[in-house]
Amino acid sequence: MFKSYIKIAFRNLSRHKLFSVLNILCLSIGITFSMIIGVYVLQQHRVNEGLKDLDNQYYVKSNWKIQGMGVNITTLGPLAKTLKDEYPGLVASYYRFNPVTNVVSAGDRHFKEDVAICDTTLVSMYGFPLVCGNKDNVFPNPNSALLTETLARKLFGRTNVLGERVSMQTLNTAPQDFVVSGVMKDPSYNTVTGSFTEVRDCFGMFVPIRGNRYYPGGNQVNEGGDGSGSWLTWNYVSLLELNKGVSPARLDNAFKQILQKHTSKDVQENLRVELAPLRTYYIREKNAAVGQMINTLSLVALFILLMAIINFVNINIGTSAYRLKEIGLRKVFGGERVQLMVQFLLESFMLTLLAGLISLWLYELLRPAFDSILQTQLDHVWQFGWSNILLFVLLILVVGIISGIYPAFMLSSPKISIAVKGKLDAAKGGLLLRKTLLVVQFTMAIVVFIGALTVFRQVSYVFAKDLGYNRDRLMVITPFPKEWDPAGVAKIESIRQGLLQLPAVKDGSLSSELPETPGLTQGYIPEGSKDNKPLLIPTFISDENFVRTFGLHLEEGAFFNEKGGAYTHNQVVLNESAVKAFGWKTAVGKKLRLPQGGPEQTVAGVIRDFNYANLQQSITPMVFANLGDAPVYRVLTVKLNSPDLAAAVDAVRAKWKTLSPNAPFEYVFMDDRFKAIYRHELQLRNAAAIGTVLNLVIVFMGIFGVVAFTLVKRGKEMAIRKVLGAGVRTIILLFIRDYALLIIIANIIGWPVAYLLSRQWLQNFAYRAPQDIIPYLFVLVFIFVAVSLLVAAQCLRTAIESPVEKLRAE
Repeated sequence: MFKSYIKIAFRNLSRHKLFSVLNILCLSIGITFSMIIGVYVLQQHRVNEGLKDLDNQYYVKSNWKIQGMGVNITTLGPLAKTLKDEYPGLVASYYRFNPVTNVVSAGDRHFKEDVAICDTTLVSMYGFPLVCGNKDNVFPNPNSALLTETLARKLFGRTNVLGERVSMQTLNTAPQDFVVSGVMKDPSYNTVTGSFTEVRDCFGMFVPIRGNRYYPGGNQVNEGGDGSGSWLTWNYVSLLELNKGVSPARLDNAFKQILQKHTSKDVQENLRVELAPLRTYYIREKNAAVGQMINTLSLVALFILLMAIINFVNINIGTSAYRLKEIGLRKVFGGERVQLMVQFLLESFMLTLLAGLISLWLYELLRPAFDSILQTQLDHVWQFGWSNILLFVLLILVVGIISGIYPAFMLSSPKISIAVKGKLDAAKGGLLLRKTLLVVQFTMAIVVFIGALTVFRQVSYVFAKDLGYNRDRLMVITPFPKEWDPAGVAKIESIRQGLLQLPAVKDGSLSSELPETPGLTQGYIPEGSKDNKPLLIPTFISDENFVRTFGLHLEEGAFFNEKGGAYTHNQVVLNESAVKAFGWKTAVGKKLRLPQGGPEQTVAGVIRDFNYANLQQSITPMVFANLGDAPVYRVLTVKLNSPDLAAAVDAVRAKWKTLSPNAPFEYVFMDDRFKAIYRHELQLRNAAAIGTVLNLVIVFMGIFGVVAFTLVKRGKEMAIRKVLGAGVRTIILLFIRDYALLIIIANIIGWPVAYLLSRQWLQNFAYRAPQDIIPYLFVLVFIFVAVSLLVAAQCLRTAIESPVEKLRAE
């Protein structure tokens, strides 16, 4: 019996080739896009999956009541160790690290590397496999270093490098030497050895906190030499492994007691320590940016898949008249309804399976394009693991069942007399159902289309908005070696002066930050303050050339000694928001005091507000301190004035090698860094654009199929209309009118849904493109025109045929 079902299915599919091809193509598109998004979503959820005891691992996060008192992802340096020491029944282990970037050398090989100054619990706590070394004691002494395979090969050309010596530049005048005590296999991306800021893929070297001399004056978190550290150190990322069965809520009292015991009242009143599960941290970080993106893409993929299924149902219902006699005869000869349902479900599965096989080929074909769009590396089909295979099988089963279940029930249900007479539509309301399904399709297409236009407009708005500074042709160089003292500043200043001799270089500036992230927070007590309460304000450190290099606008006074002359110490420059926060009308010459004491700061100038974070945040007060008072620099920004950027970069590179032969030349353009800030938005824009196109393709293919069988069914009606004097234009408008009504209904439903979803997404931005009616009207007109042209093109051939031939055939 099953064999006969397959024969009948093949016979039916081959007899109606057009509709079979339409169904297969639509399902292939839906399954392919769903596979791509599904594999991507699984990859995002697998971040951190390979870590040992993952369900017991947590990030320690700082929730500050006053914005700017501290960084969310870092916390008090000694907190994690103290918690383990004082509450061993709650905490199994802890791990802290401070990410730094500097030059790592082996002999005459020098590379800029990301290094983690960390606790020695790294390998034992997370179970990272080693290529060589003792996993139970990977850091035998303070001068030990753990390398990744990649860095070992870069430095030595091999991975078996135990006992080899490496050195790292420090912020002191002398580098620190280390002996390689282990080599770790390159880990898959995670947020322990990888970046929680999405800048780096993996740290290349790990060195112990104890005895580390990277910072001037010794290691910040280990002042006592016993790991206790200073409770004024807030720049370490901390993680905890809880004992099995211990919930994060049980640590709330422990955190409060430790803060009461070791910290000031100000910290106790403003800091709430929270634990974030490591399993979901990547998805939920940065206001759940990754989570929002994968949810949006999943919704688009679901819409595309549903539209393909609706096409299948619509076409099967519309073409059901072709099979009514078959159904009637099978019932006459004793065929049961269950057998008929099995027949139609089998045909649905055969079509879906064929579409699934085609989708595997389409997946491989489109995978490189989506790798570029999503900035990832999707698995090849032959690399699919069990989760990917299970996803594909479930997708085929679910699509096959959903696509075939309604046609199976509907086509197997008519009585014999109705089936023989071919009155399925009248008996079951098939026409109303088809129109309802078309409205659903149009509505989903409209929502996705408007959503994509909203994302496109917002991203365009972000990149077109005047940020208050000029990022064009700004070349950001990471200068090495970093020496945070007057002598180190003098060295890098001489390099800056050397680069300025190049014709391709217009200006250059040294600074601690770039206009993309807020600087370190400092408390200031303004002149005239009655309560002497400090205001916490992000502070940039730069030289006097910053304002010229970045094209900032000076509103009052001077930017230190940017007009020439000797620099006067203890000066600061404010932005307009800081002046307002201090309650001043004019600022030049006013004084600021630091709560910890020290000399007063004199305001030298005021610059116009500019977006120094991102457009998801509003402009807040900021203070510029001078590099002469605080010798801390991270970047050297060069303003190029050559139209040939490639030649200008080559010239700067050559000059750099002359001025600093032992330091690597690392650079990036400010435009590229700006794009990196909005990486997820750019990914969403590109993926949403593709999703919109696929949505429309499926809709139009579905309309093509529906119109095709409708023309066949209404052929006699059209012939009669022509005999009675109806022209081609009248007949075409008759069909267009039916679809116009459906499009209007779909817009009435889709507009509010699209508005609410767009509004919710735009709430992530402090500065956003205005929502107006233009995208909505554009979508309405576009879909109406496209559908009208498609319908008219199909109707034209039928409308110009001779009615005599059509009536004779009837």
